[in-house]
Amino acid sequence: MKILNKLIFLIIQCILIISVTNAQVDCDGTDNPYPIYNELPVLVNQTANGKLYKIGPPDNLINIIELYGTPYQRGLAQGQLLKSEINDIFGNFFGYITVMVNELVTKYADYLPKFLVDALEEGGVGLALDITADLTKKYTPKAFFEEMQGIADGSGIEYKTILRLHMFPELIKAACSMVGAYNSATLNKGLLQLRALDFGFDPMNPLRLHPTVMIYHPESVANGGDGGHEFATLSWAGFLGTLTGYSQHVGICEKYWYGYNGTSSREGIPFHFLLREIIQFDESIDEALNRIINADRTCSVFMGLGSNQTNTFKAVEYSYEYVRVFDDQTPFPSYVPTPSAHPAIQDVVYIDKFVQPSNHQCLASVLQKSLGSIDVTSLINAAAQLQTGDIHIGIYDYQENQMYVSVGTQSGPYPPPSNFTIIPAYARQFIQIDLNSFFNQ
Repeated sequence: MKILNKLIFLIIQCILIISVTNAQVDCDGTDNPYPIYNELPVLVNQTANGKLYKIGPPDNLINIIELYGTPYQRGLAQGQLLKSEINDIFGNFFGYITVMVNELVTKYADYLPKFLVDALEEGGVGLALDITADLTKKYTPKAFFEEMQGIADGSGIEYKTILRLHMFPELIKAACSMVGAYNSATLNKGLLQLRALDFGFDPMNPLRLHPTVMIYHPESVANGGDGGHEFATLSWAGFLGTLTGYSQHVGICEKYWYGYNGTSSREGIPFHFLLREIIQFDESIDEALNRIINADRTCSVFMGLGSNQTNTFKAVEYSYEYVRVFDDQTPFPSYVPTPSAHPAIQDVVYIDKFVQPSNHQCLASVLQKSLGSIDVTSLINAAAQLQTGDIHIGIYDYQENQMYVSVGTQSGPYPPPSNFTIIPAYARQFIQIDLNSFFNQ
């Protein structure tokens, strides 16, 4: 019976692959033309609990910051080493997010709790962020607050402002794409994970200004720290939550779930703090799922979970009401019959940037063409052809313990002149970061 079921699955998969291959494939972009930048980072500054590096060509520099010690010590080190960058982002952030959130409320008011919509209309974004902070406080581990206090002390920015910034992912709806390819699908038979963050890329978005890879070395609980293992996140200066992250054990990514029509709540742990706890403390997909299932969940997102332990990847429908888990053989989304534009692909789990279920065939077609030989370059080109990942892209190579990142235009004057041109991450040069040189020190 198991052999028969497997055979039926393969037949269905072949039919779906043929149907997509024969259909007109609408990929808006072309392959990324740049070689991967693989020179070493340069140390530019350090303090008691941190080291700051720069990596990349002169017109495409990214911060790498290593943070050591307790949550407060790590926050203080980041605040000191990235003081000007953090002040730059925070000084311009609230004006930008006010415009963005007001536009989103106009379009998506039906997806937000009524009290939150009322708060936005009556008291603006500041009040909505304060309410979100109050509702999530008792569910949030104190280590996050200690680290935020450290950033405030190191950067000179008011703690309340730091806290407000960390509430905005609960209000914002980002598009995003994800891919997990492994075993027979990849060239080296290891696990590769793509995370592309689409977040309203425009010249006025201050989150593009100071992209930062943060590498954490948590102090043990026995020595007064919060414990866990080393991990890396791709973020921006001053932000502690995790939207893109990897440890030697697991990797995470996320995408907003636009099609969710169930109940939501703002009382629970912010999802980006939960994702960081996964890469800091969990060693397998099962441990991550146990954390997710038992969490006080808030809004609805898709999550991607990769594991070095099992060399596999799973997608998760994460919501206040329920959790659903998908592998390469599970009909996506919502366990309903697989759409023709999203065929099951053996040893590949993927979600594109569009509202799900997606009728866009590009990502499936690109992945199928590389099936059996998917490598980092394949995923770079997949993002470029789909034109996904405007703010940043992270690719994790679990077998080699490498992270490849690309970011949208981060240099130039701010506020930019009206004729200022920016380039999204998917159309720029990727930068290789060898995590072997940072982990296990």
